[in-house]
Amino acid sequence: MSNSDATLDVGRLRLLREVGLRGTIAAAARSLGLTSSAVSQQLAVLEREAGTALIDRSPRGVALTGAGHALVGRTDELIEVLSAARADLDRITGSVAGPIAIASVASAAATFVSDAVCALRESDPGISVRVVAAEPAHALELLVAGDVDVAIVDEYDYVPLALPEFAVAHQLCAEQLVVVAPAGTFGRRRPSLSDLADASWVMPPEYAACGQAVRFACRATGFEPRVRWETDDMLLLVRAVAAGHGVAVLPRMSLAVEATSGPGAAVQVKALREPPLSRRLMAVARASSLTRPVVGALMRALESAATSGP
Repeated sequence: MSNSDATLDVGRLRLLREVGLRGTIAAAARSLGLTSSAVSQQLAVLEREAGTALIDRSPRGVALTGAGHALVGRTDELIEVLSAARADLDRITGSVAGPIAIASVASAAATFVSDAVCALRESDPGISVRVVAAEPAHALELLVAGDVDVAIVDEYDYVPLALPEFAVAHQLCAEQLVVVAPAGTFGRRRPSLSDLADASWVMPPEYAACGQAVRFACRATGFEPRVRWETDDMLLLVRAVAAGHGVAVLPRMSLAVEATSGPGAAVQVKALREPPLSRRLMAVARASSLTRPVVGALMRALESAATSGP
């Protein structure tokens, strides 16, 4: 039998895809619960079936060859077809049960995602939900890899979010960014961004979407923010502001409630007068999975929780 007549095994194609996604055979093996030697053996069989090298091996790891990339692209299409078939079966049987996984930005996970999971526990006890906190880029990587079913991501003004192929985004809610400053800084007035040109800043890193968006807005206003504290830990950001280290512009949802409200609060939160800055929170899923009843139930719970918040 010639190589052109050989059947390509779907399980081995998934192994190749995992290696391409994870970057090493060891990482792919861990994600699949296999040994590295088992993965290597199966890849060797797949290369014999394909009749060509599919990965380049080096001391630093592995990389897909041109043929490997082409085969993984087709594997993605195959996975979409299989996912659509699974959705058809679930829809026909009316199954609203089973495990489902979410990757979510932390501020959403702590608020409306938590509320949605609690609501599902009451309405659909057959659904078992797992949640992992992750920044948007990592959440989308987990979605592409098949590690999660839904990614909750945020998109800021000035920082467009690139969605992976086969993915569909549904906006859940939008919110304005607010100024966080030491108590008494602004009295009753609403500050504009230009009012903060001479201030010291507490800010997320530039690689974070919020950090990128606020820096871009400052530069568009005509100044470079003097960043004194930089962290992606929102609780630390608020505490740094409360200690007088600077001001911040953050999504309201990301603020620790106990640090920003009530008598004697160490910070004040003010709506930004101009320019208005906002972010949108979206649920992203593979297009083929949206017709699964369990995914539909989760999406409805997320939308309800996101739109009924404070």
